[in-house]
Amino acid sequence: MAASQQHALYDATQLTEWVTAAFESMGVPHACARQTAVVLVRTNLRGIDTHGVARVPSYLEKIVEKEVNTAPRPLAQWRDGVLHFDGDNGLGQYVATQAIDQAVERAKQSPVVTCLVKRSGHMGALGQFVLAAAERGMIALMCQDTPPLMALPGSSRAAIGNNPIAFAAPVAGKAPLLFDMATSVVARGNLLQAMRDKRTEIPADWAIGPDGQPTTDPAFALKGAMAPMAGHKGIGLAMLAQVLAGSLTGSEKVPGATSSGGNASAFIQVINPDLLIGRQTFDAHMAGWLSLFLDASGENGRYPGERAAQCEQERLARGIPLPASVVQELAGLQGMTGQAFSVAPLKS
Repeated sequence: MAASQQHALYDATQLTEWVTAAFESMGVPHACARQTAVVLVRTNLRGIDTHGVARVPSYLEKIVEKEVNTAPRPLAQWRDGVLHFDGDNGLGQYVATQAIDQAVERAKQSPVVTCLVKRSGHMGALGQFVLAAAERGMIALMCQDTPPLMALPGSSRAAIGNNPIAFAAPVAGKAPLLFDMATSVVARGNLLQAMRDKRTEIPADWAIGPDGQPTTDPAFALKGAMAPMAGHKGIGLAMLAQVLAGSLTGSEKVPGATSSGGNASAFIQVINPDLLIGRQTFDAHMAGWLSLFLDASGENGRYPGERAAQCEQERLARGIPLPASVVQELAGLQGMTGQAFSVAPLKS
C-alpha cells in the first residue's frame, strides 16, 4: 500500500513502544502490555490492518469497562493429555501467546497437543499465534468462538459466531504456510473500518441488516449480522469451530453481545512432525505438493502466507501505513491514557 495524505507510514518499533506504554498507563503489567503490542503491530506488519493497532481503542475501553483483567494470572493444567488453559480474563493477545507457547513446549515431548483456552479477551487475528508455532517447526490449528455475529439471509437475528479458523505449517527454507479466516465473507472489523473511514457503502454480500436482507450500509449492517462465506458451507465451518472452541470449553456468551469481553474461548492443536513422521520426510512431502501447486498457478503463484511474509519485510523497511482515521483515534486516547500519540510519521 503506497503512502499518501490518508496513509502516512509509521515505524514498527516506535509503534510497539507507544502501544506498550498506552496499555501500561491503564494498569497492564509491562510483560502483558509488551506482548499485546508486539502481536498487534506484527498483525499490521503482515497486512491485516483491521486487527492491528486500530483495535487499541476498543481494547482500552474493555479495560475501562472492567471486561478485561489488566493483571491476569493465567493457569495452565495438564490433565489426561490435554492442556487446559484459563486466561483469567486477560488481554487476548497475551493469553493466546502464553497458551500457544506452552502447547509448543509440550509438543516437543508429545507428538500431538490439544489445548483448550477459556476466559480470554478478544484474540484478534489468530494467524499470528499459529504462525509463532510454525516458525518453531510445528503444525498448528486454532479456532475461536465469538458471540453470535453471523446469519444466513432471511434470518431474524445473528445466529452463530463468525468463528475464525487458522492453521499454519513450516515450509523448509521458506515462509510458513499460513491460512487465517473468519467464517463470514469478511471479518466484522471490516465494517468497523468502513465506519472509521466514513464510507457509506460496503459490498452487498458482506452482511445483512436487522430486516434479514443484504445491505450496503455499514451502519445498518452493524445492527444486523455478518453473512457467512460460501453460504451454508461457512455456517458449517462456524459450527465446527463452535463445537471445538465453544462446546469443548463450556464457553458462555452473553445474548446480544457483539464482543467477547474477557470471556473468549479457543481450541488449539499443535503437531510435531519430528515425532510423527520425521522432519526430512515431512519437509520433502510439503515441498513436493507445494511445488505442484505453485507450478500450476503460474509465475506469480503463491501459497497462503507468502504475501504476508513479503508484506512484513517491506513494512519493516518502509513503515506501516495507517489511515488518518486510525491515527486520529489513537491520538484521541490521550485523555484516557495520558499518553500523547508521539509516533511521528516517517519521511517519504
